[in-house]
Amino acid sequence: MAQRIPIRLHVGNALQWLGTLYRNPADALKEHVSNAIDEHLKAKLEGTAHDRCNVTFTLDRRHVTIEYSYGMSRAELETALQRVADSAKRSGSVRTIGRLGIGIFSFQQVGRKCTFYTRKTRLGETLRVALKEGSDEASFETAPARERLPEPGLRVVISELKFDPTRSRGPLAPDTLRRYLAEKFEAYLREGWLAIEIRTGVARFPVTPSRIRLPRLLADISELVLPRASDKGKKVRHELYFDPSGRGRIAIRHHGVTVVEDLAALTAYGLEESAWAQGFVRGVFEADFLSPLPARSGFEENEDWIAVLDLLDRYLPTLEAELEGHLAAYRARQASEIGDRALRLARDILDLDEFRDLALPGGLAKRGRPEPTTARGAGAPGRQRRRDGEPPAAPGADPSTRGRRIRYEEVPFEAGSRAHSRFVSGVVQANTLHHDFQDAARSADRRLAYAALMIGKESIAFNDRTGTSGDFLEKLLDFYFKLHARARKRGRRVTAGSAEQEPLELTQPVRQDALRSGQV
Repeated sequence: MAQRIPIRLHVGNALQWLGTLYRNPADALKEHVSNAIDEHLKAKLEGTAHDRCNVTFTLDRRHVTIEYSYGMSRAELETALQRVADSAKRSGSVRTIGRLGIGIFSFQQVGRKCTFYTRKTRLGETLRVALKEGSDEASFETAPARERLPEPGLRVVISELKFDPTRSRGPLAPDTLRRYLAEKFEAYLREGWLAIEIRTGVARFPVTPSRIRLPRLLADISELVLPRASDKGKKVRHELYFDPSGRGRIAIRHHGVTVVEDLAALTAYGLEESAWAQGFVRGVFEADFLSPLPARSGFEENEDWIAVLDLLDRYLPTLEAELEGHLAAYRARQASEIGDRALRLARDILDLDEFRDLALPGGLAKRGRPEPTTARGAGAPGRQRRRDGEPPAAPGADPSTRGRRIRYEEVPFEAGSRAHSRFVSGVVQANTLHHDFQDAARSADRRLAYAALMIGKESIAFNDRTGTSGDFLEKLLDFYFKLHARARKRGRRVTAGSAEQEPLELTQPVRQDALRSGQV
């Protein structure tokens, strides 16, 4: 017969370990906001809720204090301490955030002692409960008069801190904590009944949801329904936007609270190589049927989780098609803006004395050059109207003093062309297939300089009546870009052995096959 050996647990060490399950101090403090939300939802069901659920964080060098307007009775506190890792919220009828009942020990990420002051009702007394790191006991007593709460609510005071929370670059820096809480509880903040404020001395930092002014993605599909028959009723709600910066993140929430902050961080699922995680999508998925891991550091990899991954694969082609359209429109707007800036830059340079002897295209008229005139009766200056039936004028045909006529475009030249640019009917065209353009397009500043250089090159070639200088200018450009490429390589070798990598921006042409393979 097998021998049974009882398993013994050092409660103090276990509680200390539970308190360190959170990834960082801000992640631990968010537990108190979750508790406040749960109490508010429970009070709404009972008809005793306040108009708003107010949570206040006060940070100083010696204490971190959290306050909200829903207190706990002695019996509720005793139950919470006696049912650690077995939260009573699981069996409740209210949709709650907390599930494991370990948030009460989250203070150990911040300090070594935590004191709870709680008052359940207006007629009730203020109870004081103290917990210490590594201890398996909690002390209960009635709070002295000077520490009593003026109104029903809960005050949590974390002391014997492990770091200074007022440091500007610390883990609980007010601005960092504000952004973190805004991201975690964005859904509740947008609904308007949750208000969070961070106080440091005389400064106050309200936590507000970010304003999103980006195009929606999958707007016609408000909910993604799991396809399996056994998953009837399980839906994934979403709010997704096109992010042209390429730095967008997709979070996954559970009951309004972020559990997975970035879908791209979930390696080994293939998502990190798809359009979902390439930075051009920003937003959230809400999947309440998933099962969070302790301290909501992720989700259990069960059948529901696999079903969600299959669902994302199912809608991937639809997402890619929408992204391709948004990317094309954004690239067109970006090219237009760069063209306008490049024209102004090139015109200012060509106005310098060194280039006064150049005859420039009409759109790049020098300062002081009079406006060309056309007959509009009695020789009056102005633009000539196009008669009915006449073809529209070429882009470079409309007169202007400061260069509104000339345009700049980025277009692919015919296969085999080695030209950097050309001037056609008042339009300077840059060859997007040229490797020098593709290299410059990796940086917005370099792309602007490249455009201005092409305008300058075509302006100089405009003065050649023999038609032979264009080839020499192209060779000069080849020499110039090869020289700069070698100089950059030499500079990278000299930089302490570290590779200097320029950021990849959305200026680079994006193909559909690259989007699918994650090589954007």
